[in-house]
Amino acid sequence: MNPIVNPNTFHEFLSFFPKTDLPLTIQYSDYHSFSKVNDALPDELLAAFVLPNLDFEVDEFTEFLPCLQFEADHGMQHIVIWTARLLHYSFYLMNFNSKGVFLHFAEVAGFYTENDMIFQKMAHIDVEANMLVLEGSMTQNQLEVNPNTTKKWQLEILPDGQLRVSEIKL
Repeated sequence: MNPIVNPNTFHEFLSFFPKTDLPLTIQYSDYHSFSKVNDALPDELLAAFVLPNLDFEVDEFTEFLPCLQFEADHGMQHIVIWTARLLHYSFYLMNFNSKGVFLHFAEVAGFYTENDMIFQKMAHIDVEANMLVLEGSMTQNQLEVNPNTTKKWQLEILPDGQLRVSEIKL
């Protein structure tokens, strides 16, 4: 059973995410552009629409910044929100139905470290809301991403709002 969402509260939540036209590309350094023009989400909206839907632990050092929204088929609302955790900075795509009920989310861009590896991820969303995500990695001693370790995924928005991820062989 889906929770009942107050339409005014959902509209207020969406108001923090400027509408954008497709196509667009999101990369880890875009945080700086968004931080100059977007206001932080109030705690009550963050608690209502974001925090219950995450698959990671949030602590007092976790930061969030609303970035943008776009519409696609099936009457869904798609928002992109930036998160900062210890050595993990990410842009997440979150899908909601037209009534404000959460559907699905996926990390689409960012920068993070794992062991001695550094990962950079970027996403391109075309005019039909098809997404390609490219992830490169390098060791902490390298100055450039190794093309042999680069991965590419396609994210497809399904009619029920789920995101289907398919790896594309390079």
